[in-house]
Amino acid sequence: MSFKHFVLIIYPLVAVGGGIVVQDSAWARDYFDPALLSLAGGSVTITDLSAFETSGQTPAGTYLVTLWVNNTDRGQHRITFRQGDAGQVIPELTPNFLQEMGVNIPMLSAFSSLPAEQPISDLHSLLPDARVQFDFNQQYLKLSIPQIAMKPESGNVVDPALLDQGLPAFLLNYTLNTGSNRQNGAQGQGEREQNSLYVGLRGGLNWEAWRLRSDMTWTRNESRGGRGDRLRNEHNSFANTYLQRDIQSWRSDVLAGEISSGNDVFNSIPLRGAMLSSNEDMVPANLRGFAPVITGVAQSNARVTVTQNGNVVYQTYVAPGPFRLADLYQSGQGGDLTVTVTETDGSVRTWRQAFSSLPVMQRPGGLRYEMSAGRYNGGGTLEAKGAPFALGSLIYGLPHNITVYGGALLSEKYLSFVAGKGVSLGEFGALSADITTSTAELHSEKRQGQSYRVRYAKSLLSSGTSFDLTAYRYSTRDYLSFGDYNSSGYQLREGEVPWKLARQRSNFQLRLSQQLGSYGSLYLSGSRSDYWGREESNTTLSAGYNGSLAGISYGLNYTVDRLSSRGEWPQNRQLSFNMQVPFSLFSSRPALSRSYANYQMSHDSDGRVRQQMGMNGSAVEDRLSWSVAQEKSYSPQHIDGRRIVNLGWQGSKGMVSAGYSQSSRDSSLNLNANGGLVVHPGGVTLSQSLGNTVAVVSAPGAGGVSVMNGGIHTDSRGYAVVPYLSPYQSNTVSLNPATLPENVDLPQSSTQVYPTKGAVVNAAFKPKTGYQALLTLTLAGRALPFGTVVTLTGEQNSGIVGDAGQVWMSGLPAQGVLSAHWGQGLCGATFNLTDAQVSKNNPVRTLNVRCEEK
Repeated sequence: MSFKHFVLIIYPLVAVGGGIVVQDSAWARDYFDPALLSLAGGSVTITDLSAFETSGQTPAGTYLVTLWVNNTDRGQHRITFRQGDAGQVIPELTPNFLQEMGVNIPMLSAFSSLPAEQPISDLHSLLPDARVQFDFNQQYLKLSIPQIAMKPESGNVVDPALLDQGLPAFLLNYTLNTGSNRQNGAQGQGEREQNSLYVGLRGGLNWEAWRLRSDMTWTRNESRGGRGDRLRNEHNSFANTYLQRDIQSWRSDVLAGEISSGNDVFNSIPLRGAMLSSNEDMVPANLRGFAPVITGVAQSNARVTVTQNGNVVYQTYVAPGPFRLADLYQSGQGGDLTVTVTETDGSVRTWRQAFSSLPVMQRPGGLRYEMSAGRYNGGGTLEAKGAPFALGSLIYGLPHNITVYGGALLSEKYLSFVAGKGVSLGEFGALSADITTSTAELHSEKRQGQSYRVRYAKSLLSSGTSFDLTAYRYSTRDYLSFGDYNSSGYQLREGEVPWKLARQRSNFQLRLSQQLGSYGSLYLSGSRSDYWGREESNTTLSAGYNGSLAGISYGLNYTVDRLSSRGEWPQNRQLSFNMQVPFSLFSSRPALSRSYANYQMSHDSDGRVRQQMGMNGSAVEDRLSWSVAQEKSYSPQHIDGRRIVNLGWQGSKGMVSAGYSQSSRDSSLNLNANGGLVVHPGGVTLSQSLGNTVAVVSAPGAGGVSVMNGGIHTDSRGYAVVPYLSPYQSNTVSLNPATLPENVDLPQSSTQVYPTKGAVVNAAFKPKTGYQALLTLTLAGRALPFGTVVTLTGEQNSGIVGDAGQVWMSGLPAQGVLSAHWGQGLCGATFNLTDAQVSKNNPVRTLNVRCEEK
């Protein structure tokens, strides 16, 4: 194969010192000679292939592309590419479209005189450091825009006009489980049997912005004794019934019904009433919580990279001069950050910035609030006062890494105020302190008291130590929380812990972890509470070590806790060890890649020892899970063995599992199922268990298609439910084209949805149902030229003619009209695929079609 070469001599004029200098330059390029396609000789007409003759050149036209802006996926868009003034093919990007993608068009003077819908001929001339790259093979259009030209919240902000309140729908989550346990007769006693059945339902109705939710549970327990006596009890309840909607202009939610207040300032309070509160989901993810502001000076259009513990947590480009980065993601409770500035000349500057945070803290200008009103509802008592009350709280971020917060709670004979402050101390961690006062009239006696709280957090990444949270609270004798006030003088419900009604004097909490590099990690967590008028203290402690070696993972854990039993508070201590060995260490067979052997051992303070050895694993793309085990228990009274088998299946429409165990003393069987369903305008669709925000996939005619990561498939009508979405953010819902039925084509395999909280949004696809065909097109007995574009009349369905006049097309109807265009030539053809040849093993039909010149 040969190539022709040509040389263009260009004489640009260069202005130097007021004069004009003529500079010679020459360049050459290689191109493909279309005449080589006519190897057989003769005067075969060849269509214009100039768009394809240069390597890497994009033909002009309209393409469905995946758009990436500064490495952020902005979804699929139809973009038109046209021939530019310099001969290159460029995408048609308008100022309006760039603004939708996060470019701060109103603040850029270079765009001020441009019409909003006029395509930009040269983005680089308007933004000198902007770059446009199109990957034709992957259909990726990548835009790199300097950070200084982007909107401050462009990384995650969603245009309010795109937010979707969703479809009118009925939602239902269900959980069903039943169990049967039989004890063998011993010492002359007959067999005993217990059976249980549980049904849990969470239902909801959506209408525009309104969300109605409610929980229902029903239980039945039945026991039969050795003498034939039988006991049965049933119980059902409705709870957590509420109505909710968002107020987007306020970035807030309003709820009414059986709800609970927040726990950032006051302890959470269950109530029947209404609440208006800020919605953190509406805040872009990179502006939530607390993160430090990073400032510096760039000498050029530099790249700024922020890493934490070796992981990149933020990267952007900045313009020359001072820069200020206030949109870092909140990453854990803190840890040292490494800031690297890479200039265009390759020079690098690096510095470290320490910070720590607490959950209550906000970045400067960050605001969270709550206003609630209603009656106290619940607690662990048989009854409670149910006192009416109103509550308000506020958290606000100030400059210099300071957060202030406070609140007030008012009731008829109860009053409480909170005031506090949090501060990030950099190298020394984060600290917050607050004081809560209460004034209550109880049994004709007025009580006034205070409660003091201090919280601390610190991550020492250099040493691997992390104080996740250390907190201490002390309350004076006459301090009453609102829960104490409502439950005072009432009895406990059965099964409640005995300290539920005790008034807490002090409480200490600690969570500490230590990374040991390749040797694993240590952790310690614990809490201790004591109470006014009681000698006992309530203590929990857990300490352990986790590690791995050559793929084998293991852990050692020690726990101490206190359990309620007939009013006493006995102590329980337990030491446990676990180990898991992957079978892939011994064989590379795919069937063993997700199978493990495991061992567990525990020893408690009553001298009981339990050992369990078994195997577990998953198969069928992790949808099938299984485990078998042999357990041995030792106690001072007896030794017992138990065999355990569990099997589970996670399907597209829900999950089912079963377990069976047997010992010398008893046997038990349990069955479980959970899932969901959505009733929507398209019908009823079964689903896995539903989250708060979901999408209904609509792909008519495309049954059995894999959705997202493959765990979900469309039903026979082409519907499916994606059970978990992120509200107020862009969510990509995609179908796997490789799983399409043979007679279905998918022009667009993914779509973007922008749901509000609790919405059921429609993710609509438009599959083309039809035939796949290999057509041979001829005009006056001769094959159409190579590169001819063939289009199905009235549809956006086209193909390009290859060798010998052949073109492959999909989604064709049984009969139709084709239009073919090459160079100056144009012809039309009528086809009928019912006359086409087809084989049992190949769904592609073959047909010769005559084209008539137009």
